[in-house]
Formats: sequence, structure tokens, C-alpha cells
Amino acid sequence: MTAAGGLEKSYRRLLRWYPALYRHRHEEEILGVLMAAAQPGQRRPGARESADLVWSALKIRIRMVTRSAGSEPWAAALALTGVLLPLLILLLKLVLFLDRGAQYGFGSPADILIGAYGEPGSFARSFQLNSYSIALTGNVTDALTAGPVPALILATLVCLGWRRAAAGLAAFVPLAFLAISLTSGYTLLGAPRVDVTLYAYGLEALVLLIAPSAPRGWRALRWRPSALLAAATVAAGIGMNGGLRALLPARPVNPAALRRLFRARMFNIPHGFIDRLFGIGAGGWGDWLLYQGTLAAVVIAALTIMLVSSSVNRRVLSLLGIPFALGAVIYLCSLINPPLPGAAGNALTAIPVLVTLLAAMALVLANSHPVGPDSPSHPAAPQG
Repeated sequence: MTAAGGLEKSYRRLLRWYPALYRHRHEEEILGVLMAAAQPGQRRPGARESADLVWSALKIRIRMVTRSAGSEPWAAALALTGVLLPLLILLLKLVLFLDRGAQYGFGSPADILIGAYGEPGSFARSFQLNSYSIALTGNVTDALTAGPVPALILATLVCLGWRRAAAGLAAFVPLAFLAISLTSGYTLLGAPRVDVTLYAYGLEALVLLIAPSAPRGWRALRWRPSALLAAATVAAGIGMNGGLRALLPARPVNPAALRRLFRARMFNIPHGFIDRLFGIGAGGWGDWLLYQGTLAAVVIAALTIMLVSSSVNRRVLSLLGIPFALGAVIYLCSLINPPLPGAAGNALTAIPVLVTLLAAMALVLANSHPVGPDSPSHPAAPQG
């Protein structure tokens, strides 16, 4: 094979990074410019040239994705998701605060700041039991994910339509959490609720940058999906805090349940995988169906109505399901016995967040300059 033939074949392999439709229209044009600019006897593209071609291809793919996001159903779904997601996060924290606070006490403002709902004195106790540096880093990470302040600020920015500031805050929260946690030696795999929160913030940053109608703010809300998702969030929040048992009058103690609980604790009898998966306690499936199954039915009913109501609502549900799907994977991995090594668990937890934020960064870079056959940054453009 001649040098020119080998170089052309290498260029064509690189051009496969471009979308098929774009390649069909412009491949020969781009290839002609690249071959004309090649050095005599050159057999393969240089490293910088290859990187430029791949990056140009990725930018064009991102631009095509964002254009498809501008279609009417996706544009409405992205705008609605961008406003609803921080509001639902804030609503979940409010439900947990009221539920646990009513049972155990609301605590000081510092306890509320770090999300220690129903744990009065938790903030001060952390400094008494740990060194200052450990207590400080732990409280900062708790304030970022469990506390209400980041969600409140984010919801306010989104409702006002300040897209860039909201996207920056949504990206800052998981990045700051990961930076503090990983440098402090924390294990992330054992906290699926925290991981879902991180994924939700990362998704919010990406959605705000994709959504063409994000500056509409609260005007993008629709009452039916908002009400359905709010009901599902309230039910999920109560279910996460032990279900309806805490909200109902106390019932007589079941001696058989007490004996089962005593034997399990005395002899350290492990629950089966299904029991641990669903959080089945000493009362067995009967108690679970009564106190938490009812809430699960509310969530399922709300999501089913969302699925059958409209294409926009289905798209919203698919977007909101991403953090929970990733969190479910983390939760299942946390049940593995023996557990994964700490480094592997941290990597498994952090990679989805970092990939989401890298996609958001790539989107910003791709939209910062026009890309097309006639743009200066395009490889097919004539160089002066």
C-alpha cells in the first residue's frame, strides 16, 4: 500500500467518529482538504490532528443531540424536568424534616443545616466524638447532600430562570462532595441515598444546559405531572422513614414478633437477600405491606398515570428515573457479601457523576463556537 493510500485509510477511520448523515454529506470534502494539507510521504495522521478530528466529530454529535432536544416533546420535557427536579429534592427533604422532627424533635438550626432530621444535638455531638477535622468534613458533606440549603438555593435559581447559575450550583454540589469524601477516605458505596442525590444534582446540571426553555423558570411547570410527582415524592419520603407506622397510633406489641427479633439479634441471624432488599423488619411481610406497601402503591399509581398520560410526561419520567436507576445499581452492589473493596466501590459510585458532568462540560464547549463545514474550527475549512 502506498503512503497516500495508507494515510487516506487512516483518515477514513477517524471520520467514522462523525455522525453517519453528516459523514455522507461532507466526508469527501473533509478528506480532500486533509489529503491536500498532508506532508509528502506522510503515512498516518499526527496525534494533534487526530485529536482535532475526534473532538470536532464529538462536537457535531453533541450539536445534533441538542437540536433533537429542541423538538417540541423533548423541549417541554427537559424544561419541566429542569424545574421539577430541584423542587422534588426540596420537597423530599421537607417531608423527612417534618416526619422525623415530629417524632424525635427538630433539633437546632445546625442540626437542620446538616440534614440531621429527628436527631437533636447531632451537630454538636459530632465534634465531641471526633476530631475537629473529621467532624467538619463530615458535616460539610452532610450539608451538601442531606441538608436543605443547596436544594433550596437551586430551586430558587431554577424558578427564577437563572439557568447558568443554577447549572453551576448543581455541578458544584457533587464535585465538592466527591472531592471532600475521596480525599478524606470515606466509603461511598454504603450510602445509596446520598449517591442518588449526587446523581440528581449531576442530571440537573446537564438538563439545564440542554433545555432550550430553561430560562422560563417556574412558568415551565405543568400542574398534573407536578401534582403526581409531588404525591409520589411525599409517599417515598414517608416510606424512607419507616412508613406509616410512625404516623399511626401505636398498636399492642406482638410477642411473637418480639421473640423473632430477640433471636435474630442474639444469634445474629442474617436476613435473606429479598428481606434486605425490601427492608423487611421483624414484623415480616405483613407489616411491610401494611405500613410501606400502601405507600409503594401510591408511588406506583402516580407513576403509572404519568406513563399513560402524555409523551411529555413519559419523557419526564424517563429523565427522573436516571438517578434512581443508578442508585439501584449502587444499592444492589452494597448488598454483595463480601462487600466490594473501598476503592472499587468509590469508583463505581463516582464514575456516573463524573461522566454526567463531563457531558455537561462538553456541551458547553461544543456550543461555545459554531461548528460546520464553513467554520474556521472545522477541518474542511480552507486554511489561510
